[in-house]
Amino acid sequence: MQAIFNFLYRFRATFLFCILQIICLLLIARFNNYQRAFIFNTSSFYVGKLNQWSNEATDYLHLKDVNQKLAEENARLNEQLAKERQYKYTNVEPINNTSIASKYRFETAKVVNKTTRKLRNFITIEKGAENGIEKDMGVISASGIVGRVIEVSPHYAVVSTILHNQSTTPVHVKLKSLGDNYLSHIQWDGKDPNYTKLKDIPLSIPVSIGDTIKTTGYNAFFPADVMVGVVARINPQKTSTFHDIDVRLSTNFNTLGYVYVVKNKLQQEQLEIEKDTTKVKITTRK
Repeated sequence: MQAIFNFLYRFRATFLFCILQIICLLLIARFNNYQRAFIFNTSSFYVGKLNQWSNEATDYLHLKDVNQKLAEENARLNEQLAKERQYKYTNVEPINNTSIASKYRFETAKVVNKTTRKLRNFITIEKGAENGIEKDMGVISASGIVGRVIEVSPHYAVVSTILHNQSTTPVHVKLKSLGDNYLSHIQWDGKDPNYTKLKDIPLSIPVSIGDTIKTTGYNAFFPADVMVGVVARINPQKTSTFHDIDVRLSTNFNTLGYVYVVKNKLQQEQLEIEKDTTKVKITTRK
């Protein structure tokens, strides 16, 4: 306390000068309309700036919560969209199977680690077995496909992304020139994480720059029509009978922060029955 009194006593002249200045300004503003308006406008400007900075700082501190809520909302919308696509098929066939119509659920997960420059890239997400995450579940982002779960612990999971030089994913190409889809697959060449290769497209197929690439739904991992990317380059070929096509990925793996794990309720059933078909021996009658 004595230190405070010493400080005030030492700078008493400065404090007195500031007090007198404030009194003078108040008297000027009190008896002069022009000066009063000027002081009011100036003070309002700076007070407004201070409020703006305060609001921006508060918004920045709450960005994590906002991102989490947006991710959860996207998961809910993805789930609703998957249901709508399933109902589209029930309109073709008179089937009211609710387990099929709502077979996809989406679990929001935060990315806590990732690689993008290796030949086989992975991400680690902050959700695991305690959240219902299992091996072979598909993973997507708000903008497109990401990869597939390969390892699970109670609180974390490792996802093998499509940036993997030994992994292929079935896709279909929406051909603008024909207005039809062509079945193919993508496989990363280990170079640029923003691009992948579209494989096994014969030269006779009129692929164009800008054609969209989406998932087929012909597997138990991803719903149909999840965005993969667009055709960015068609490289000239002289000896091969297939196109050399670069696809610009819709998912930016460098800035990937949140993902959605696809929970297919019928996944195990589909995988089991497809696995059993490898044991079936087909015989022909003479």
